Order: sequence, then structure tokens, then C-alpha cells
Amino acid sequence: MDAESKVALDCPYCGEAIYGTLDWFKRTYSTCPNCDKGLSAGQFSAVVADLEQAMDASIEEMVHGTPHGGCCGNCKD
Repeated sequence: MDAESKVALDCPYCGEAIYGTLDWFKRTYSTCPNCDKGLSAGQFSAVVADLEQAMDASIEEMVHGTPHGGCCGNCKD
């Protein structure tokens, strides 16, 4: 996923949406623009990793097409 892609993730403290780039959520330390509480990259790392993985899979599918399980679906068992 492009580091400049904008996403919205909820603040773990106030629950309000924070809109920013993936790089913003990867910062070592930042503050919530809504409640001004301190945030660390670790609080968002799992969600950011999932977003990056999903985007990478989507790009692979666009480039190589939908993966096939080796069967066209017309086989009879």
C-alpha cells in the first residue's frame, strides 16, 4: 500500500476517526488531533500491516488476475 494513501482509523482513547497517511500512523509518537492524547506506532501496527497486506494482494490480483485453484470449475469429481 502506498505510504501516501489516506486512511481513517479510530483513536484508541476517544474513539474518534483520525484521518491521515499510513506514514502518519507509523510515526513513533504522535497525538490524536481530537483528544490530544499521545499515540505510538505500536497502537496501529496490526491494522496498518493488515491494510498494507490487503492492498498488496489487490495489486497482485490486478496485475496477475484472480488466482485459480488449478481447476476451471467445469470438472466433475
